[in-house]
Amino acid sequence: MSREPFYSRDEDWLKDTDETLSGSGADACDHTPEPGTDIGEIPTAGEPLTESGSTPMQSYLKHLYRLDLLTPEEEHSTTCLLRDLEDRLIALLQHYGKQTVQLRSEGVEQRGSTGAYDHGLIISHAQELLAQGDLLPRDRSRLTSLLQRFQKQRKKLIQCNLRLVIAIAKRFRNPAVPFIDLIQEGNVGLMKAIERFKPQMGYRFSTYAYWWIQQEIQLALRRNEDLVRQPANVQDDLRAIYRAIGEVRAQGLPASDENLAGHTGLDLERIQSLLKLPGPTGSLDDPVADDQSSTRLDYAPADELYNTDELVTNQELAERLREAVERLPARQRTVLNLRYGLVSDKDCSFRVIGEQLGLSQERARQLHSDALRQLKRQWR
Repeated sequence: MSREPFYSRDEDWLKDTDETLSGSGADACDHTPEPGTDIGEIPTAGEPLTESGSTPMQSYLKHLYRLDLLTPEEEHSTTCLLRDLEDRLIALLQHYGKQTVQLRSEGVEQRGSTGAYDHGLIISHAQELLAQGDLLPRDRSRLTSLLQRFQKQRKKLIQCNLRLVIAIAKRFRNPAVPFIDLIQEGNVGLMKAIERFKPQMGYRFSTYAYWWIQQEIQLALRRNEDLVRQPANVQDDLRAIYRAIGEVRAQGLPASDENLAGHTGLDLERIQSLLKLPGPTGSLDDPVADDQSSTRLDYAPADELYNTDELVTNQELAERLREAVERLPARQRTVLNLRYGLVSDKDCSFRVIGEQLGLSQERARQLHSDALRQLKRQWR
């Protein structure tokens, strides 16, 4: 999968995204990165519009649209140079006592991947080594030059693929997650792809990065969805069904199970079972008005929160159980109290009960069985 289908198939994708976010209100702007800042920086709430009258998100998108894309030859040369600079930096850091494991990306060993290093750790360790002042003049000059070239090539590869992130994030728009958050998660996936990409494998970097970007966006959606987590395959199928519902209705057809099955390719029984699942959960503390003066809890019926009949019934059953236990012989009553924690709120095994009463484990079990039979007779 090459990059061209994402960039050349639709030149209006930037304008569509721009118009969508301009109508989403101030909330979308509060989380928008400034167009000259590093990846991951987010402006504070209430940030004013730019001089041109556009929002920071619009300026960010226009800035990305002005960036030149890399040709396949430039992409290959950039990734090869970046990997070479990374190896030379790691070798120099190891020469001054840094362990390889300290530079590894988190979780690499668990996935069985090799050769993946955290670029943020490499940069931070290199900067710490430069700040210590223990380097030889020649090594200091060499490390400074390698670090600057490494950061320049890494920044170049990131910036030239930010539009790819937005194109992929558009496919996973979700009302529960702001679009800018999906972009940020996709940027994280892009950086992970840069850390793990190997040019000698013969693939295009955009082909490799596509799956890392998509994975991070999907993980973000799953983390921010319902409190009751559903399996990944169920979430993917539900997302496909909801997308098909919109497509079917746009064609003027009813969103029947048969039409949805034709659009999604899923079995009819599968669609029916998924649509029967409970909807998204909500918090009782969510406000029901814009002024946030009242919540759902304020409008919840009292019988759902405090069921008086059930409370009285439970109290009556507990009182009858205590009276029935009190009528048992002393040893049987003691065995039940210890076994079910009726006195100390701590359950005990038959071995512990036997040790406390000076009985064998089997004898304690027999007393327990006799006590339960007597309780059944009393309850009748």
